[in-house]
Amino acid sequence: MNYYDILQNFLRCNKNIKLKFKEDNKTLDICNYNNIILSLELENSDIKLNAKVIYESIINLDNLTIYIPKIYVKES
Repeated sequence: MNYYDILQNFLRCNKNIKLKFKEDNKTLDICNYNNIILSLELENSDIKLNAKVIYESIINLDNLTIYIPKIYVKES
């Protein structure tokens, strides 16, 4: 499972958290109930390429209640 899938699953389970790009399309605001809790300066506006940075930035925030879904990874 790649980080984009993990991020999508995380956002599905935490419907209060939204991702919005600012007008410059390189600054991503992470919002919790319409309050900006974090702004990330990214190299580009591709969520798939930046999924790991976005996911890890969100889960490392203090004072934020989030649900982290259990991820099952098949081992071959």
